[in-house]
Amino acid sequence: MELPPALQAHVDELRKGGRAVETIPGDEIGIVIKAYPIPTAIWNEPSADLLIKTHPTYPNATIDMFWLDPPISLRRGVTASGTTPDAQFGRQWQRFSWHVGSWDPAHDNLLTYLRVVDDRLNRNE
Repeated sequence: MELPPALQAHVDELRKGGRAVETIPGDEIGIVIKAYPIPTAIWNEPSADLLIKTHPTYPNATIDMFWLDPPISLRRGVTASGTTPDAQFGRQWQRFSWHVGSWDPAHDNLLTYLRVVDDRLNRNE
């Protein structure tokens, strides 16, 4: 199964920027960004694989939540709020239940969603 053209273009843009990206096509599409950088002043790991899920209707379907492997915890030794273990695409992940306030497919996409991920990862909670 091919990726939606807009999603393929955004994945290609990430790859051109030096990111290692794996895609998992299907009824839900997984995008795994390898070794995604994590702020070490807040978290116990410098990087983790980042999973973002979307649908074949991308970018019309809102991207919601994200997953990390390995699981991370706050430097102060506690588990982050809104996280749970979760199996996705045959792999165990740490789900971050973090939601966008609004989604406009004319402006929002995989690339803009990474700002949502970064916003959450820059919070010490």
